[in-house]
Amino acid sequence: GGIPILGMFSGYLFHPTYSATRPDGTIVMRVRKQPAFFEGKFTIEKLTDLSLQEEVNLIYSFLMLLLLERARG
Repeated sequence: GGIPILGMFSGYLFHPTYSATRPDGTIVMRVRKQPAFFEGKFTIEKLTDLSLQEEVNLIYSFLMLLLLERARG
């Protein structure tokens, strides 16, 4: 459930950004929601050099985060 018209516009107006950081506080990767009415489009930005294993782990982590956010509403 939700408010039909308000829900449609909220997807276009609000753009959450999720960042992954190292223990020292360095931001290494960021996911940003793009404006869209009916579907969710996201952009992944790699901000520093990462090993292949780190990159794969972060992409899977962001995918899981986005799926959980979508299920939550």
